[in-house]
Amino acid sequence: MKHCLKFALLAGFALLLTACGFHLRGLGGSLKPLPFSTMYLEATGKSIEADLRTVFARDPKLSVMSEPKGAQAVVSVVSENQSKDILTINTGGRINEYQLTYTVVVRTVIGGVPVDPDMVVTVRRSLNYSDNQVLGKQQEEDLLWADARRDAAEQIVRRLAYLKVPAAPLAGPVSVKPDAVPQP
Repeated sequence: MKHCLKFALLAGFALLLTACGFHLRGLGGSLKPLPFSTMYLEATGKSIEADLRTVFARDPKLSVMSEPKGAQAVVSVVSENQSKDILTINTGGRINEYQLTYTVVVRTVIGGVPVDPDMVVTVRRSLNYSDNQVLGKQQEEDLLWADARRDAAEQIVRRLAYLKVPAAPLAGPVSVKPDAVPQP
């Protein structure tokens, strides 16, 4: 009897959680639809490309084109930057913690009209450091960089969903290739 009561209580709790809209991050939940249904992703050679393609693939109404012709939007990864800075030092002058910063700049062109300003996404992670565990810390650092890229890709797609579609295209052809952008 106690076992059935515990099971019923657990099932009731699970129903309450789902009824309020609770879901794990990245699993379900309604995403705001993107303001375009076809797009071209220009991120060749960038480490965030695979993560962006994965996030875009979650939207069943979005078609990622293999070339920019015919795409309603062109999303270009202009630059990405990784930096590892010392965050804390102990009393002996040894490093205790690093701050990993991943920054990506994305340019979006919708209907031939560039959306200004370029989108800049910065993700920071802290990495505790110990000289005794150099190999393990290198693996942890690689995992943190991968997590930062996934988080940046999620943020980019969420921000794209809130872009306003430009009213009218500019006169003359507009290049989809990014201009030289100063590094942040």
